[in-house]
Amino acid sequence: MAPGAPLLLSHNEKLAFTLASTTKVITTLASLQTLPTSFRWRTRAWLTGAPADGKLAGDLVLVGGGDATLDSQRLTDWFKRLHKQGLTQVQGHIVLDQSLFRLIEKDHANTPVPEAGNPHHALPDAFVLDDSRFRVTLRAGEGGALAATFDPPLGGVEVVNQTSGSRACTAQARFEPAPAADAARPPAKAAPAPAVVPVVASAPASAADPEAAASAPAAAARAPAAPPVAPVGRVVVSGQWSPRCTAALTMEAAPGRALTAALVAGAWAASGGQLDGRVLHRDGATPTVRGARRARTPASPYPGKPWATLDSPPLPELVRAINKDSNNLMARNLLLSMAPGFSPTTSTLQLAKQRLGAWFKKLGLAQDAPNVDNGSGLAHSERGSVLSMVQLLQAAWNDPKTQKIFVASLPVAGADGTLAGRFKGSPAQRNAFLKTGTLTGVRSLAGYVRARSGRMVAVAVVVNSERATAGVPALDGFIEWVWKNG
Repeated sequence: MAPGAPLLLSHNEKLAFTLASTTKVITTLASLQTLPTSFRWRTRAWLTGAPADGKLAGDLVLVGGGDATLDSQRLTDWFKRLHKQGLTQVQGHIVLDQSLFRLIEKDHANTPVPEAGNPHHALPDAFVLDDSRFRVTLRAGEGGALAATFDPPLGGVEVVNQTSGSRACTAQARFEPAPAADAARPPAKAAPAPAVVPVVASAPASAADPEAAASAPAAAARAPAAPPVAPVGRVVVSGQWSPRCTAALTMEAAPGRALTAALVAGAWAASGGQLDGRVLHRDGATPTVRGARRARTPASPYPGKPWATLDSPPLPELVRAINKDSNNLMARNLLLSMAPGFSPTTSTLQLAKQRLGAWFKKLGLAQDAPNVDNGSGLAHSERGSVLSMVQLLQAAWNDPKTQKIFVASLPVAGADGTLAGRFKGSPAQRNAFLKTGTLTGVRSLAGYVRARSGRMVAVAVVVNSERATAGVPALDGFIEWVWKNG
C-alpha cells in the first residue's frame, strides 16, 4: 500500500476504460478529503411573516440544501416540530427553493433520462424527496369504486380512472404533472370527462374512512364551500380493473418536481398541518454563475437566520450509504456539494469539477486523472485507468483522516451492500472490500483485498465489452487470485 510500491499484477493498466459505479470511489474519497467530516446537507425554512395563533398569513419557504437522504417520514417529523414551534396552518403556499444547485441542460447530456422504470436515474436536485419515487396501490373501494393509497403519502394530486371493466387485473398507473389550464381551448365534445377518484393519504386502504374511499358526490356536497386548489399532479390509472381484483398493484413513478411537490404536500398533511394554498416551486431567472467568486453570492434572498433547519446524517454516513448501496442520486448531489463555499452559496457542476481537478492535482494525478462527469458512474463518459484508481486507493489508505471511514464504506464480499450475495463460500468472503460497477457493457470492481499473507492489496479491475456480463466470473476469480497471491 506504500506509494510507488511495485504492482502485483497489471494488464492494460494505463488505458482509459468506462468505470461505471466504481466512479463513486472517486466522488466519496474526494468528499472525505475536501469537506469536513462534520459536513451535513441542510434544509432551511423561512417564513414570509410571523405566525399568530399557529397561523401564518404568508408562505413557508423550504430551501433545499442537496439532502438526497431526505424522505417523507423525516420531513413529516420535522413538520411536527414546526407545529410545536408555533406553525400549524400556512394560509399562503409552501414554496420549494431549489436554487442552491444551478444546473443547465448540458449538465445532464451524458446521463440517462429519468423514467418510471428507472427511478435511480433521478437528476440531481437541491430539494429532492424519497429518492424521487413513490408507490400507488389500487384496490376496490366502497361499492366497487377504485381507491388509491400512496406510500409515502401524496397531497395535491387527483387520481384519474381510465380503466375499463374486465375480469382481468392488468391496471397500470403513471404520474404526470397537472396539465396547465387553457381557457382558450374548448372542451372536446367526443371525449367524456375522466372519472376522478379520491386520494387516500393513509397507509392501507382497509384503515381509511369508507366514506373518504367512495367517489360519492353526496359526500362532496356536504363539505363546506372553499376556493378550489389546483392539483400539482395526477395519477392516471389505465388498463383493466374490476372489484374482483384483490391483489394490490405496486408501481413507481418517474422522478420530477411535480412529484416532489406532491410528496411535500403529503408530508405536511400527514403531520397534521393545514395548507390553504399549494406547494409551489420558486422558479425565475437564474443568473449565470461564472467562477468561484461569483458563486459565493448567497442564492437565498431571505433575510436573517432561517426559522428552522433540518440536517442530514454526517458525511461518513453519507459516504457509507453511497458506496454500500451504490446510490446514484446521493453521489451526484455529493459531487455538487464539493463546489467552493457550497450552502448557503450556490453550486454548479463546473465549479464542483474545478474543485475535483484541484484535488487530483494535489494527489499528483493532474495528467492521468479519471474523467468524472456526474460522480455516480451513470455516464459512459466517466472513464479512467485502473492504475489511477489504484493510486487513489493507496492515497485513501495512507490518509489517517479517511482510511477507516472510507474502507468501512465499501461493500464487504459475501456480507453486505452490493456484494451481499457475491463471493459466498469463496476465500475472498469477508476478505474483500470492493465497490462494484454495473453499466451496459461494463462490469468493474475497485477496493481492497486482505490476502491470506495478511497484507492489504489495492485492486481495480474493469471489463468493457458488449459481453461484459460474461466476464463477471473472471473478475471474481481475479479477486480470489489476489487473496491467494497478495
